[in-house]
Amino acid sequence: MTELGMTRRATMRGLALGGALILAPGALAAVAAPDRRSATTAALLRTTFPHRALTDDFYRSVADRYLKEVAADPAAMKAHDLGLAELDGSHIAPFAELPAVIRRSLVEKVDQLPFFKALQWRGAEMIYRDPAVWKLVGYEGSSVEYGGYLERGFNDIDWLPKAAAGGQG
Repeated sequence: MTELGMTRRATMRGLALGGALILAPGALAAVAAPDRRSATTAALLRTTFPHRALTDDFYRSVADRYLKEVAADPAAMKAHDLGLAELDGSHIAPFAELPAVIRRSLVEKVDQLPFFKALQWRGAEMIYRDPAVWKLVGYEGSSVEYGGYLERGFNDIDWLPKAAAGGQG
């Protein structure tokens, strides 16, 4: 018996059970396999920044660049891997293989975690600073060198309904 009133056998059984619960199926794979890490990160980027015009290969390349940056900070990589394990673990399929509607609901469960905030912040920059993406999402580029947006369509509001005659006051 230990000081806590447990036998060695009961303690070992508890540790084994706890380890099995923590490392749910698929959780360790997200941490250990670079391909799985990249696929899950790419799926997370696509779920967070969904654009039909952007290909899976595009998201995968952004994920790979992001992971290369994160690898420079072991604590950040560990946090990222634990976040991916949360998304990948104990589900019917890896996060990257789940339907978009299920992925979105899973993201809602981790969207306040630091690993997700870091990915969201840096991922947005990596995606939307790419000039190839600008045309796909309807961004015409910087207007600073052209005097700003005022003379470049900013005042074009023909999409608004016309005001009724004698409108309110």
